[in-house]
Amino acid sequence: MLRRLRAADGRLLLLILALLFMGTLTLYSAGRGTSQSNLWMKQTAWNAAGLLLMTLMASVDPTRLFRKSLLIYAVGILSLVAVLLIGHRIGGAKRWLAIGSQTFQPSELMKWVTLLFVAHRLGTRPMDRVEGRDLLGAAAIVVFPMLLVLKQPDLGMALSFTPILLLLPLMKGLRKRTLALMLVMLPVIGVVAWKKVLRPYQKDRVRIFLDPERDPQGKGYQITQSRIAIGAGGILGKGFTGGSQTQLNYLPVKTTDFVFAVWAEERGFLGVLIALGLYGALLLRLLEGARAAKTLAESYYCTGAAGIFAMHIFVNVGMVAGALPNKGIALPFFSYGGSSTLSVFLALGVVMGALHRARIR
Repeated sequence: MLRRLRAADGRLLLLILALLFMGTLTLYSAGRGTSQSNLWMKQTAWNAAGLLLMTLMASVDPTRLFRKSLLIYAVGILSLVAVLLIGHRIGGAKRWLAIGSQTFQPSELMKWVTLLFVAHRLGTRPMDRVEGRDLLGAAAIVVFPMLLVLKQPDLGMALSFTPILLLLPLMKGLRKRTLALMLVMLPVIGVVAWKKVLRPYQKDRVRIFLDPERDPQGKGYQITQSRIAIGAGGILGKGFTGGSQTQLNYLPVKTTDFVFAVWAEERGFLGVLIALGLYGALLLRLLEGARAAKTLAESYYCTGAAGIFAMHIFVNVGMVAGALPNKGIALPFFSYGGSSTLSVFLALGVVMGALHRARIR
């Protein structure tokens, strides 16, 4: 066990522990005096299990996982199909599989599994020999689970696959023609998504984002209350359990989607800067792993992992601040959730395995 502990990257582990501490304090405050008052204890148990899994994974050679990535990907696809057929429905969405008294959301793990398979598929060839058909094949590997997730429906989770797609052009380098094509295709994809993919309630979220006052007591309520909470925090915040928006339950979904608004109200602008600084340091560590990785597959995986983390942070914080449409997506180390927590730690375990092999100091 001591050997496995030594394999864990110390700098990355310290950043994770700092963010977990902040997230646990925030969950305690968010659930205080409500029926969710024990969520912070449940989340602590998930965090402990995740840390153990990550530590165990840190000593595993990532190349062993890459060799089995096709099998792992196939099992993941079957789990997404099972969700659509026999999944557990909550709030009109069918996203979970029931395992005894517990539920598990396969899509949380599937984005990391997809990244593993894509990194392996492209990493087996030299970068200068990756051809267009290789990129198209990799794109199909990403799009297929995205479509299954959209059927659940879960737009936010489907969007979390997009950093993998954005990674693909980097395999051959961004030429002017490629960049021009991407810029032309973006509005086309946006129009198609608006007309064919987005459901009425998802379109409403975009409209409310553009004008929250059009429905201040309905769909615009969450964004409005979140903005009030952030503004009330000022520079130094109202202190631990001192936020009125949080403690008086004006702030909705405050243990998951809008948990960062709780932190901002209690810790203020300075606390927000500290949290974002720690997230930034974590992303830089992942990119350091990508730069020093021994194989292309490990490098691609670390880069993709940084992209997925960055998207979760950017979308969640942007949504909480009212700068992006209201779309539920978990904030790593802050939001409550067992499936997302274990998936994140498993992914970080693979990164730590790459860091251990590279022996970064």
